Amino acid sequence: MSKKKGKKSVLQAFTDFTLNDSANASKPVPILKKSIADNDTETTWEDYCTASAINITQEADEDGARCLSFKKKKLQEIPLEDRPGYDYPEILFYLISKYIKPEDVGRFARINKACAAVTRNRSFWTLLYKRYCENHPKLPERLKADSLKAYGLRQTVIRALYHTYDIFIKRIVRQDTKPHDLVNLSCVNVWYCKGLTYWNVYFKLKKPQYSSQEPERDFLEEMDRIDANSEEDTQVLLVTCKSFHEVPPLMGMTLSSVSMLLSQGYRHHRLHLGFNSSRYPVKGVVPECSVVLDAVVGALVCDWWHPQYPHSGIMIPRQDPPILRKNFFDS
Repeated sequence: MSKKKGKKSVLQAFTDFTLNDSANASKPVPILKKSIADNDTETTWEDYCTASAINITQEADEDGARCLSFKKKKLQEIPLEDRPGYDYPEILFYLISKYIKPEDVGRFARINKACAAVTRNRSFWTLLYKRYCENHPKLPERLKADSLKAYGLRQTVIRALYHTYDIFIKRIVRQDTKPHDLVNLSCVNVWYCKGLTYWNVYFKLKKPQYSSQEPERDFLEEMDRIDANSEEDTQVLLVTCKSFHEVPPLMGMTLSSVSMLLSQGYRHHRLHLGFNSSRYPVKGVVPECSVVLDAVVGALVCDWWHPQYPHSGIMIPRQDPPILRKNFFDS
């Protein structure tokens, strides 16, 4: 059969092919529409450079060779007053904060400055404590409402949530921090105590502080700090052994190497810890002081919010009495 002369090809163009031409069409469409791009004017190279966010300039080298350099255009900063949007009062975000769950506090604080200011408020953490921690049967005595103080309130509430809040308790169970992750931390203190059947050896380690960026505060300003936390960036390695092992003084030394091997009899482990006095650890250097703990039953790494972290209590700063001048009463 001969083809009809007036029949056009079904696949004329693909650029403007939409759902209305196929699935959403009320009737079968045998012929597609012509492309709209055919009627557009061609874009020149200068138009492309002007519309794009890149400045393309032609430069000449010392040898006379020409090359193209690509530089991003600097976006013009719009003043804060001219930006679109609404400036809501801080009281609105405070009312919303009453419905924020503990695991969403960090996301809520990153919304804007008003939300961050709300999370630095004493009432925010007090309400969070009353909702999830107060009168809970698993809450220890040292974290009950009678011990709540303004100084370090945030730290106390977070520690209490890891005893009472189910989501935080599951995080502790899934925690997979190993002793090898403590390398390059500085040793703050070492002590040990005897349990019913085992000995517990504690290594308190902290990230080295190369510069102090905290501003100087007045005594009254320091007492109002709810975010005060002396245990920040501190971890404790709790090693449980069957027998006692003497540990030399390691304060100020840096943990440089950790290795866990099987002991004789393949029933327990042997933990090797290497310490160096250098503040900046170097790979391949022989440790200056080695600690070997044999018959190790378990090794646990605790952060400051961990329920087994050995807290000694929040130390409230004290102010020394003012020194009187010699001629104070003569004036």
